[in-house]
Amino acid sequence: MSFLAKGGIPAARRAVQLIWSAVAPDYSKVGDSAAAGRALTGLLNAAHDIVAYRQLSIKAESIHLVSGDRMSYLKFAVATDRTADNAVSLSHLLALNAEEARGLGDLIGGKAPFRSLRIVILSLEGDFAITRLDLDPESPGGVSWYGPFDRKLFNDIALGFALFVTHMVANVFDDDDGEETFAESIEWIT
Repeated sequence: MSFLAKGGIPAARRAVQLIWSAVAPDYSKVGDSAAAGRALTGLLNAAHDIVAYRQLSIKAESIHLVSGDRMSYLKFAVATDRTADNAVSLSHLLALNAEEARGLGDLIGGKAPFRSLRIVILSLEGDFAITRLDLDPESPGGVSWYGPFDRKLFNDIALGFALFVTHMVANVFDDDDGEETFAESIEWIT
């Protein structure tokens, strides 16, 4: 497995390993909206992987319970208030998506389309908005960046998404100190 995704950008698994080691992932090679969308989509896919592995996608309240507390993210050395808030935002988006996907799965009599989550990052002057689009079961899901690319804003969002995945890998239902859980769980991140 490569540590770098397309263009020398840290892959999701590598970002999680770095955060676990108290090092912030280097996203300096992300230079435009398209690369930002690809990097964030990789982190979103990793979030889906670990939520499914932890069997939390069944109930939205389970996702909120284990990942909706910003203090959990601030325990990581690389976290800031803003990145912790972004991790909580992703938690809420995943929980809302899980609830709607389960309902849609029941309605169509098929498997709930959890991975169809589409997130749009709207870049504003010095700020951003994270929005979830309506669930589309035929969509492969992913993240899109709209508006001017801002490296600082992107880093805050990417680190928040990576903090979410790291927390889910290492600290949800951990055995004692998270070590064993981390080694076992990170294997589920593609």
